[in-house]
Parts: sequence; structure tokens; C-alpha cells
Amino acid sequence: MTDPTAVICYLCGLPIKDGSFSDDHAVPVALMARTQPKAKGFDYGGKLPTHAECNNRFGPETYVAKAIDLLEFLAGTEGHHDYQHRTHPHITIKALDSSKLPKFTRRDMAFFKFLDVRDKDDAEFSDPEFFVGKPKTNPTRDALYVAMSVLAKSAAALLIKRDLHAVPSAWRIYAVPYSGATDAISFDEPLGRTKSFDTGIHVWRKQLGDTEWFVAFRAKSILLYLVFVLADKDMGPMIRQIFNDSQVHEFTGSCLNALLTTGWRQL
Repeated sequence: MTDPTAVICYLCGLPIKDGSFSDDHAVPVALMARTQPKAKGFDYGGKLPTHAECNNRFGPETYVAKAIDLLEFLAGTEGHHDYQHRTHPHITIKALDSSKLPKFTRRDMAFFKFLDVRDKDDAEFSDPEFFVGKPKTNPTRDALYVAMSVLAKSAAALLIKRDLHAVPSAWRIYAVPYSGATDAISFDEPLGRTKSFDTGIHVWRKQLGDTEWFVAFRAKSILLYLVFVLADKDMGPMIRQIFNDSQVHEFTGSCLNALLTTGWRQL
């Protein structure tokens, strides 16, 4: 039986023992340009307790700002092109203009599994043997899943801290992503007035039922609708019907750390 007085890690859902304590910002520091904690005119999400190991384990959080930049870039029409190998059509290549992603480091490129061919000639990477053993990737999908996981984790942290005041024993989250968000977007009227956490970082929350919450999370150019179902209830068909012209993704897991392993599935 869990000690009711124990401090619970919101990422794994287990008690935190002495010596393993850490704090995690509810809104990722990687998204914030301003200095936290509090600043006039802005909201502050605060921190939640975690195991140090759980906090350090959520590596994608480090790359969320780059993932959002990448999604914004790929949503445009310039600086990237798709190619199919002439003699080996099963090989497809997405070429990216590195000058359009000036903040990307070699570490970022390695995380997103980019192949740097700036010092290669055309003949070298036109040879099918060049791709043998190289990791396959889908930059739009990979960047989207990083952004969804980190923003869903952040939204969950805000719900726990401000509304639930407890860590759920299981999670079911539906995510509907959109690109092209701007400062003109506001959900103050239907969802209630809230302050931004930083320029371009805004979260609205509203309880839908006894165990359902809706969150609209704007992170720069990304707008993510999230539906949290904190019960054994499949709302996928209904959400697909409501957002019938959009991608709907579902995550189910016993803890938020499972976002790193189970991940998302598109409905």
C-alpha cells in the first residue's frame, strides 16, 4: 500500500525516497526565452517533484524547441525537397537546406537522425551503398512526436498542480496537432482567460466531465489540442468524428514516462 503522506513522482507515479528528489518545471525551460520564475504580465507554472532519474530521463524535452522550429520549417514550401533514387526507387531522400535551420547543432542533427552531406559530392550519396546501415527517419513525424510528448507532459503537469492535486494511476491522452499558430489565436472566451507563460507560449484548460479535461496548448507556431481521459473510457471514435479533417493521436500508459517508450499511435 502506498504511504498517503509520500511525495509522488508525477512522471512514474511512484513514491520518492530520500536522496532521489528532483524538481521539474511544469512548463519546459527549453520553451522559455525569459528568465523564470515570475515576471510581470506572465504566468508561472511552477515545479513538480520527480525522481532525479525520471527527470533526467525525459531527454526529448531538451529538443522540443528545435522540434517546433523543424515542424514550422517543414510546413513551409521553401528549403526542403523530396527525391526518389532513379535506379533504386525504394530509396527516398528529403533534402534540407541547412541555412534555413541556423540554430541546429551537430547534436541536434544526430538526435533527429539527419545525415550531413555538405562535404560529400553528388556521386557519393547517389550510390545506394551510401545508405547501408544509415538510420531511416521521417523528420516531420519524429519532430511531431517529440513536440506532442513534451507538450502533453507539460499539460499533464499543469493539470496535476492546479486542478487534480494528485497523480493519476493511468493516462489516456488524445492529441490533435496544427501548425501555423499566431498571436491572433485565443481561447479566452470559450475556455477562460489565462496569461501566457512566455511570448508564444499559452495554455488553456477546461474540465469537460468528471474525468475528462480539454487543453489547448500553443507553443510558438504549433497549436496542440489535448483531451485527457482519466478513466477507462475509449473516446477515440468521438474525437475522430469531431476532428474529422485532422490527425488524431492517442497515448495510453500507466505513467507519463511511457511517452518515451509506448509513444503515440495515430487513430
